[in-house]
Amino acid sequence: MSTTPDAFDALRADTSAITPAAAFANRLRQQITHALHDNDATALEQNMSETQMSQPEILNTVSPYLVVDGAAAAIAFYVAAFGAVEHHRLVGEDGRIGHAEIIVGNSRLMMADEYPEANAISPTTRGGTSTSFTLAVVDVDEVFARAIAAGATEVRPVADQFYGHRQGTLRDAWGHQWSVSSPITNFTDEQYAANSSASGFEWQQGAGAASTTSTALAADPHDHQLKHYEQGDLYYFTLPTPDLVKAQTFYGAVLGWTFDDVNNGHIGNISAPPGSAHGAAGGTTDLYFVVDDIHAAVALVREMGGTAEEPVFYDSGAAATCVDDQGTRFHLSVPADKYRS
Repeated sequence: MSTTPDAFDALRADTSAITPAAAFANRLRQQITHALHDNDATALEQNMSETQMSQPEILNTVSPYLVVDGAAAAIAFYVAAFGAVEHHRLVGEDGRIGHAEIIVGNSRLMMADEYPEANAISPTTRGGTSTSFTLAVVDVDEVFARAIAAGATEVRPVADQFYGHRQGTLRDAWGHQWSVSSPITNFTDEQYAANSSASGFEWQQGAGAASTTSTALAADPHDHQLKHYEQGDLYYFTLPTPDLVKAQTFYGAVLGWTFDDVNNGHIGNISAPPGSAHGAAGGTTDLYFVVDDIHAAVALVREMGGTAEEPVFYDSGAAATCVDDQGTRFHLSVPADKYRS
């Protein structure tokens, strides 16, 4: 006796698990990690929507364009070594990548395979490059080691440099030179000038630098947030609220707080740069305290019986989430230079 087949079998989807594209998985992992570190559901929702963006929202004033002999492999290297996210690529009929865009941190890079017919030649074909790139990171040693493991060649080892950065230089397999760099905490112009003199250079400030800086600060609507910070000062706080827009209306009326963006809880008109974040009603207020050295402070928290996550770098500075030896959560911060007077 034969069984009549179900006509709808042909319409049923294959539900077996699939492996996502590496670039998508890397991008999603970074976005979720950042959102969890921020403890901000709004950031998570925004980041998740950005996975489907049609155009990059990261727009550099100057965007470097790399020509490489093997763009597909180069993109895979930048993803593995520098945490890049591939946005898109255009592949020609001959298999060459005519254009691709990747995002590294807050910067966008463009690249293509060689097109000798259009005078687009890579450094390996030309016999070298006159251009190098500096990649700003939090942990120079970790990123440098990862890049070497991914196939880069060391040009100069990681070391503290006289100009105030911990930095190492490497060359990728396509001939481009990268300096992986992080600023040394509390390094001053005076130290830079003295170190430059000891190295045989005279440090000279550009004639318009001081006036340009003061003009820019005067025009900055948030210049009131520039202040001097001491160890232990309150730098930032967030208030959990289940409805961000409703909270903005409430605190705007009660305290006069202003918000530049309804999708962002940052408060722009008081001296400390605080914000509100999505969270359960009655949740924990997050307090961020200033320290001089984020890594030393994290080590001390652990030594005293607390717990501390590894520091993360944001536009506002470095931060590490901690819990003291009695279970109270707090955060350590090194304010970004733009918030220092």
